[in-house]
Amino acid sequence: MQSPALHEKEQQRLEALRAMCVLDTPPVPELDRITRLAARLFDVPIVLISLVDNNRQWFKSRVGLDTLQTPRDISLCAHAILQPGRFLVNDAEHDPRFADNPLVAGPLHLRFYAGQPLHSLAGLPIGTLCLISPSPRTFSTQDEATLEDLAAIAQEYFQQQESSMRSRKTERELAHSHTLFEKTFAHAAVGIALVSMTGRWLRVNQQLSSMLGYDVPTMQQKTFQEITHPDDLQADLAALKQLLDGEISAYSIEKRYFHANGSIVWVLLSVSLIYDEFDQSKSFVSVVTDITERKNIESELLSLQQELEQRVDLRTRELQVAVEQLHEEVELRTQVQHKLVLEKERFRLTLANATDAFIELDESGRVMAWNSAAEHIFGWTLDDALARPVAELVIPPQLREPGQNGFDQFVIGKADPAIDRHIQFKAMRKDGSEFPVELTLAENRIQGRRVVNAFLRDISQRKADEQEILTSRSRLRLITDNMPVLISFVDEQLRYQFANRTYEIWFGGNTDSLIGTHMSELLDPKAYAHTKLYAAKALKGQQVSFDNKLVTRKGVLHVHTTLVPNFRADGRPQGFYILSQDITERKNLENKLAFEATHDALTGLPNRRAFMRVLHESLARSHRSGKGMALLFLDLDGFKQINDQRGHEFGDQVLRQFAQTLRNSVRETDTVSRLAGDEFTVILEGLDVTELAVQTVAHKLLASLATVHTIGDEAVHLRASIGAATVAAGEPVTPEKLLAIADAAMYRAKAQGKHQVAIN
Repeated sequence: MQSPALHEKEQQRLEALRAMCVLDTPPVPELDRITRLAARLFDVPIVLISLVDNNRQWFKSRVGLDTLQTPRDISLCAHAILQPGRFLVNDAEHDPRFADNPLVAGPLHLRFYAGQPLHSLAGLPIGTLCLISPSPRTFSTQDEATLEDLAAIAQEYFQQQESSMRSRKTERELAHSHTLFEKTFAHAAVGIALVSMTGRWLRVNQQLSSMLGYDVPTMQQKTFQEITHPDDLQADLAALKQLLDGEISAYSIEKRYFHANGSIVWVLLSVSLIYDEFDQSKSFVSVVTDITERKNIESELLSLQQELEQRVDLRTRELQVAVEQLHEEVELRTQVQHKLVLEKERFRLTLANATDAFIELDESGRVMAWNSAAEHIFGWTLDDALARPVAELVIPPQLREPGQNGFDQFVIGKADPAIDRHIQFKAMRKDGSEFPVELTLAENRIQGRRVVNAFLRDISQRKADEQEILTSRSRLRLITDNMPVLISFVDEQLRYQFANRTYEIWFGGNTDSLIGTHMSELLDPKAYAHTKLYAAKALKGQQVSFDNKLVTRKGVLHVHTTLVPNFRADGRPQGFYILSQDITERKNLENKLAFEATHDALTGLPNRRAFMRVLHESLARSHRSGKGMALLFLDLDGFKQINDQRGHEFGDQVLRQFAQTLRNSVRETDTVSRLAGDEFTVILEGLDVTELAVQTVAHKLLASLATVHTIGDEAVHLRASIGAATVAAGEPVTPEKLLAIADAAMYRAKAQGKHQVAIN
């Protein structure tokens, strides 16, 4: 048996057939007359007007046959609709295509078949007018013409039905569009107006009237030019000219209107041109959104940004100054250390050449030798000093007794050499002035006599240098401890060698305990892993900056960090400075603005922009995972009456309750969004049996809504119409197409009596 092939435009053909709304409908007298007339004219026992559906052929009119439908795969009519004209089978029993067909071999004993295709307005075959006989026969040219005429009469009925359904659909769409326009015009959250070609306000909604502070009659007496800020008027008029010249189809600009009280109202104005074919007039449609608050926020953000930039610039300069001062202090310390090295070398040379004060004493402490350096340092000549007690020459009066006691202890060998042989004390010159000296004692024996060698060195400069280092360190600590940023120095092993007081404020403890600590011991693991990447670059001599999060006693902070390498004298890095600034306030503001841009202010649900992005991602995941998905389009039944009877504030409560009920009735992995007004969507992902899952979820939503009986103190009865569009795994469909399918299904649900579910 040869099964019929599908028509080359099968999907369009089925859509045209179903659009006529004739399948599974009661018999029609005028079609029954055609089949009865055909039975008499052609003297055949069976005449059918057959409509070829997806998997069946259904008989709109029939003579001589009790059944209402037969499977499509055994249907001769399914072969007939593939032909450009009539389809004849004179003897099916001897036709190899149909000899074993159940209609031929079975009880019907079909032998003769003649089918004339019936077409839609677009010329797509929807079925046939067919003749069936259990006896073979031929078909004359006159028979063919008669069958074609009768089929044309039947076809005219179906085309009239198709035209009528199209007209009804158009009327419904026009009525819906008009209602939608009026609802939008009256209740839109933005201003809407019709404006004449001269600029006069022909019609304005209440939102625009409230926005600008004029009542509607007053607005209609004005032109938009009168209340437009002069600085914005020319740009508006130039765009209007482009619109009238056909260069653009619409335009949007930001401009300023004067409020009735004289204040400035910033708006986003969108204008398009409409042409009324009835009276051949032109006018403008203006949509006005109040962006004054946004402009104020932008102004505040700009001021904040400028302030932040100024603060960052100031902090950067301060940090640069701190770094420069730090470098200066390090350089100063290096210089001082270098001076100390030179001083040590100088002391050695001085000792070798007796340039320091060298005094040789006997066991009683009297001077035996006094070099020229001692003369220069203390002011006493060799003649003045010889044989005199050294204490009278170099020790201030108040220190002589303790000094003599110490000298005696040294001489008799009871003093601790590690402590007492190197002494710093205040010495005295001949003129009575005092200065610090360093005393080194050594003993020798000359000709059996014990001799004490005293080396005295003026250390006034060294004491001054040490004081300067201490002062520099104190100054550096004072500067860094009072800067509102983290400042530290980390060596090549990533261990802290310096940290300012901000570390104590952020992490606790004290800066002294931080010295020698590895960075990984202070930072949390995530922050350390992120910082370590940039530390590697800094240790290669590259200055780097990056943003990071730190876990501190103040909570999690967003910081901007700069790593500044420190170089050795040979040019190789030997660690780096860390400069980290708290930018948490700026990050929080950026995150807040991003959230408000993608969520509905009333319900907190994702808005249309976010919904389209999620829908696109969900379709991509469906393709990758091999699982189906679905989109539910929900419209709250009777919401206009609720708003009209109980007010918009109660209507807002209803929308919030509706949104909360939807969220509580689906999985966490499903996405609930508010498109606009009382229209909501639910994206269902990861579905194995898509249609069954959609039915289950949709009826669960209807049941959940039915449990809501009161909002506030008022009784309510929430009902919704749900349209669903399903997507099998791998099925190619765009987000826009899927949304349109779900929207159309929702309208079918409303047409079925509301509080219903319609799929695809």
